[in-house]
Amino acid sequence: MRQARQLQRPDRGAGFTMIELLIVMVILAVLLAIAVPSMREFIARKRVEGVAQELATDLRLLKSQQIQRRRNVGIQFGSNASITCYVLYQVGTAGDDCDCTNVGGACPNPAADNRSFEIKTVVMPISSGISLTANPGFMRLIGFNALPMGNTMIRATVQSTQGGGIRVSTNRLGTPLVCSVSGSWNNLPAC
Repeated sequence: MRQARQLQRPDRGAGFTMIELLIVMVILAVLLAIAVPSMREFIARKRVEGVAQELATDLRLLKSQQIQRRRNVGIQFGSNASITCYVLYQVGTAGDDCDCTNVGGACPNPAADNRSFEIKTVVMPISSGISLTANPGFMRLIGFNALPMGNTMIRATVQSTQGGGIRVSTNRLGTPLVCSVSGSWNNLPAC
C-alpha cells in the first residue's frame, strides 16, 4: 500500500503581507518628506556658519600677519558671475591691490620685490548657494598696532536662500564681530 503524502501548507504567520509592506513604505515616505527639507535647511545654515566663521578667523589672521610682518596688509572682496571671493594679501611698496577674481592669481606679478603678494584666497562658487557681500569691499591694516587705515570698518554678510544670514563686521580696532542677520541663530546674538 502506498501511503498518501500530506502536503504541508506554508504557515501564514511567517511573513508580511503586501498590504503591510505598502503601509510601512507610505509611512517611511511621509517621514522622509518631512525630514529632507529640514535637513537641507540645516546643511545650508551650517555652510553659512562655516563661511562666516572662516571669514572672522581670516580677519584675525590678517591682523596677526600685519603685526608679525610689520608690513601693511589688506583684505579685498570680489565677485563675478560664477564666484564670490576674498583675498588676504601683504601690500607691496607699489601700493597695488589684489583681486581674487583674477584667474591667473590674485596679485599681479607677485615675484617683483615691490608688488603685493597673496597670503590666502577663499573662493565660493555661486552654485554653492552661498553669497558674500561686503561694504566697503576692502580694508587695509597699518601701523604697529594693525589698525584699519582711515578707521575703515568692514560689514560683510554671508547668506543663503535656505539658511539665513550671518554678518561679520569689524570695529575700529579691526577686530571681527559676528552676529545673526535673521535673528534666529543658535548661539549668535541678533544684529
